[in-house]
Amino acid sequence: MENAIMQISWLAQRQFMDLLGEERFRLTIPQFQTLLYLKQAETRCKMSELADATRQSAASLTGVIDRLIEKQLVERSRHERDRRQVIVAVTPQGSTLVAEIQQARRQQLQHALAHLPGHDVDTLLHLLDRVMEGMVTLINVPDEHSIVDQHS
Repeated sequence: MENAIMQISWLAQRQFMDLLGEERFRLTIPQFQTLLYLKQAETRCKMSELADATRQSAASLTGVIDRLIEKQLVERSRHERDRRQVIVAVTPQGSTLVAEIQQARRQQLQHALAHLPGHDVDTLLHLLDRVMEGMVTLINVPDEHSIVDQHS
C-alpha cells in the first residue's frame, strides 16, 4: 500500500508540475499555492500570514510574489495604518488563471479515472477522504489556513 500511495503521489505531482509548466500557465508549485491561497482567502493578506499558510519562508515568498507581480497575477501594497506591513491580493487575472488551472487539473483527473465505473470512483473518493483524514491527524495542518482544497 505504501508503494502504491507513493507512486500515485509522485505521478500526480509530476503531472501537476507539467501542467503548471505549460506555456499557457508557466507557474511553479509555490507560485500556484500562493495564488490559490489568495484566491480562497477572498481578501488581501499580510505577507506573514501568507508565508505561514503556504509554508514558505519570508525570503522565498518575496521572490514568489515578485514574479507573480511581474505576471500581473497579484498586487502588493502597504497596510493603510501600519506602513511596515506588506499586503498582497490576487488580481482578477490571477483569479482567472487559478480557475483555468483547476479546470485543467480536473480534466486530467477525469481522463485518468475514465476507465473506472462511476460507483468505483465514488468508492475511491470515499476511501481517499478517509485516508486523508487519518493522514491529517499525523501532521499539524490548521484548517482555516490550509491550502488543501478537497475534491478540486
